[in-house]
Amino acid sequence: MPRRGTFFSNQVKFNPPASPALLRPSLSLAEARKTILARLTPLSPETISLEQGLGRVPVNSLTSTRPKPSFDQSTRDGYAIAQFPQAKSAETSFPLIAEIAAGSTDSISLTKGQAVRIMTGARIPTGTDRVVPFETCREEANHVIISARSLQSPYTFIRRRGRDLKTGRVIAGSGKILQPDHLLMLAENGYTTIPVHRKPRIAILCTGSELVTPGQTLKRGQKISGNGMLLQGLVQEAGGECIQVTTVSDSIEAITRQLDRLLSLAPDLIVTTGGMGPGKFDLLEQVFARLHGELFYNSLKVRPGKSTMFGLLAGVAFFGLPGPPPAVRLLFHELVTMALYRLQGMRQPAPPLHRARLLEPVTGGRSRHVNLKGGVVVFDETTLCVRLAGRRDSVNAVLHLRGRKGSLAAGETVNIRLVAPHRGC
Repeated sequence: MPRRGTFFSNQVKFNPPASPALLRPSLSLAEARKTILARLTPLSPETISLEQGLGRVPVNSLTSTRPKPSFDQSTRDGYAIAQFPQAKSAETSFPLIAEIAAGSTDSISLTKGQAVRIMTGARIPTGTDRVVPFETCREEANHVIISARSLQSPYTFIRRRGRDLKTGRVIAGSGKILQPDHLLMLAENGYTTIPVHRKPRIAILCTGSELVTPGQTLKRGQKISGNGMLLQGLVQEAGGECIQVTTVSDSIEAITRQLDRLLSLAPDLIVTTGGMGPGKFDLLEQVFARLHGELFYNSLKVRPGKSTMFGLLAGVAFFGLPGPPPAVRLLFHELVTMALYRLQGMRQPAPPLHRARLLEPVTGGRSRHVNLKGGVVVFDETTLCVRLAGRRDSVNAVLHLRGRKGSLAAGETVNIRLVAPHRGC
């Protein structure tokens, strides 16, 4: 017979629930987010090639090293003409002394009354007063004939040196995610390498004796673990790097061994699924205490995900999430994504809440807690709108439903948090 307080079923060991010493006051979602941000700091810097810069976060502001354009530049195909006397006739003739193509490095100067044929983007010769487009002129015997109206036009068709960007201006701010346009400007300013915060290394552990990894033979009573793939995608979407994804049975010894192994890989953050709550086989908090983890919360005033934990395990950020994939997705968006943004050095790691109009009725549940639901955001002309995500939809927003009101009608407004777009803000 097993000892009192220990239960065996299919060789899976059960241990008593977590001791009262592990209990912490239940936090609101806002309090949990504040707690997480207070415990994390940006990762160390590294230098990468500019080609690898997309989606990374610069350690310091990157500034322009030269003006843009770096020389006076023609904005049209036409004729660059030097200063000319006030036109007394309907047309004026200018002798053509040269032709300048874009990219030409020839040094040409114009004197009063001269002209050159010039192409868009070409360097303006010294002494040029204006560029006159081809379509308003005509050539005769190596001269260009220009109307008085064109000579008096207020448009010079010259982009002056430094008009778009002056030397020393910030082109990619620290704490901002690098976008393709940033890479364009950095390349134009001669950058080949950039200093960025290191990518967070994430280890994922899915707990549950019923779980098998994709590709394994499925036996009666088992199910395929999809949380690993879900979390890998969410981690990569948030700018992190998965270094290990594994499953483990509901056993204190097995979970302890796996967490020890994951810690040996030097992750920056560990995410677990399952094993949370008051169930007989919810052992994660016991293992966390056994490994001398520092617990900051293990209960939130939020549904789904009341039984959720955050702490430090051997100095590594640790998130314990519930097992159901919908809860994993929602809590990852609300808590873990923000942590990954902080580790990457983002200046504003917490995506803000927005107001959106419901496209359909929503049941919020009568509760004092925040009810989280996955949503799909669409735009109705100028209005931000949202509907609940179906089983086959990609969630791009999290609805925050509050209060004891049981349901909300179409047309009412709710708080939402946008998911993927934040990395582009």
